[in-house]
Amino acid sequence: MKYGDEIISLEGDQIKIARLISRLTPAPLINLYAGIIITFVFPVALGPVLTPFANIIICLVFMVIAPVAPIVLEAKRGKVDLDISQQELRTPFFIWALFCYAAVYAIYWLLQCDVMRVLAAAYFTVTTGVMVANFATKVSVHAAGVSGPSTALIIIYGTPALIFVILWIIVAWSRVKLKQHTFIQSFVGILIGVIITMLTYAALW
Repeated sequence: MKYGDEIISLEGDQIKIARLISRLTPAPLINLYAGIIITFVFPVALGPVLTPFANIIICLVFMVIAPVAPIVLEAKRGKVDLDISQQELRTPFFIWALFCYAAVYAIYWLLQCDVMRVLAAAYFTVTTGVMVANFATKVSVHAAGVSGPSTALIIIYGTPALIFVILWIIVAWSRVKLKQHTFIQSFVGILIGVIITMLTYAALW
């Protein structure tokens, strides 16, 4: 199994840094980071049923492992790389991720955990936006995946969470440096993540 940037010949210290950033910031992992922050910074927001440990497990299974499982399986079979670099192959994986986010939305609704329920809804809507935009250009899922949850944290926690905006620039730089996206594709990913997350929270939060 290889990432898209490993298939092409790229070398140098900046490439190593870009790869490290890219490996640490795929959309599902960013979701886990957001879930951990919500769990431990403001655990009372989890509602009357969920414990912090239970929330981390649910987030890990349904918002991290499940959405990427088909990608890993297909990569093992040699059908795709781990970045799904071929634009035309991305749609089925988006659809599976949407199913996972819809399922976890229902779980959080049943468990009366609004803070994670709305985060799951935002992931569903942002993924839908990226999937639709993908028919026109290969939008950066990394960029949308980091800007969406960080926008959610800004909405929830206010000014202190603005520091996460720095991640938008860093992640976008890494994807362009690794030749997985153009600047425009990364910028569009950021816009989709921010705008759709804001609209989702305006409707549900």
